Amino acid sequence: MYSVNKLLTLFLVLFSLVIHSENSDIFEKSNLSVVAVLGEHSLGSGVIISRDGYVLTNWHIIQDEKDFKVLTLGEGGYKQNLREAEVIKYSITSDLALLKLMSFPQDMQVARLSQVIPNVGDSVHAIGHPHGEIWSYSKGYISAHREDYSWDVGEQNYRGDVYQMQTPINPGNSGGPLLNDHGNVVGINTFVNTQAQGITYAVTVKEIIKFLVL
Repeated sequence: MYSVNKLLTLFLVLFSLVIHSENSDIFEKSNLSVVAVLGEHSLGSGVIISRDGYVLTNWHIIQDEKDFKVLTLGEGGYKQNLREAEVIKYSITSDLALLKLMSFPQDMQVARLSQVIPNVGDSVHAIGHPHGEIWSYSKGYISAHREDYSWDVGEQNYRGDVYQMQTPINPGNSGGPLLNDHGNVVGINTFVNTQAQGITYAVTVKEIIKFLVL
């Protein structure tokens, strides 16, 4: 009995180390693809999705900004990584926007869009800038799929397919990637249910692909 308990304890310790390693690997694999979107009145996140410097984010972050900048996590300091970007397209329906960096770091990292929609119960990962706490990581789970869901950000109403999650996000996370266990983008973190505790939402990769293609 002693040896069985000892083996069980060893297994649990090793299992926790593997989980910790996987979470760290996802952050290390993905953090350089995450950007901060800085406006005069807003702070949000975004994710680089192509070698040409295209960045996916939320429209509500930049819709009222006449001038905004994108901060990358590349070599050099703040000034070297603060970059101009232009709006390529946006959706006032699904709250998505596609930007293009006018310059980008040599060591730029690109996040891949997942071709698989996560199931309810799957673990997911968020990287962003909650309340200005830059390049922060959190982990949670898909709680439900909500198709043709309606939500408000400020006075603007949006509609589309979203995941309901238990993944901790806050203002500043909006526009940042929701990642699966492979580090691929399965959604864009978008809003929080302010009338509840711990209920968060992300626009689905299905909605993202529809936005990019149309």
